[in-house]
Amino acid sequence: MSSDDDGPSEQEVRDALRALRDDDEPSLDHVLTLVVASVLHEKALVPGEVVDAISAQWAIEDDLANGGMDQVVWNIGHERARQVARSFRAVGAIENADLVDRLSAVLEQQQQQPDGDAEPVTRFMAFRRAVSGPFFGVPELEAELGEVVLEFVLERVDSLPDPDGPLGRRAQ
Repeated sequence: MSSDDDGPSEQEVRDALRALRDDDEPSLDHVLTLVVASVLHEKALVPGEVVDAISAQWAIEDDLANGGMDQVVWNIGHERARQVARSFRAVGAIENADLVDRLSAVLEQQQQQPDGDAEPVTRFMAFRRAVSGPFFGVPELEAELGEVVLEFVLERVDSLPDPDGPLGRRAQ
């Protein structure tokens, strides 16, 4: 990425598109370059499902690193968690999508039960016990998502913009 913190340069975007379209050792880094550029440009440079899934991953990464997927679902709530699961499922990250859906269902059910005056930490620990967290026996999100996102883009490579064509203006 360019050092000016304005996202990838036009040349970096064109190089990423070229690598993906020309099968020139395509990588997840190329896809991520295009995800960031898609957010900054008027024109989507990768399928919207990819932008949504990667954006969801970035939105939850701190909670995920801090306490696991059960903490993510606890912190964002079952409705938002189901949106995250849908974005993962749309690109093929099925195992993590299923996990988030399962955790969301348990959280929703738990929230419908009276909890008395239980402190938030006590309620969270009860949730964690109910879901047998924080280790769930599914692939790490970053690994599963990284693999399927690259495949998803490569399967739709013909829909990517021409690396030598117009990229659209940067959004202001």
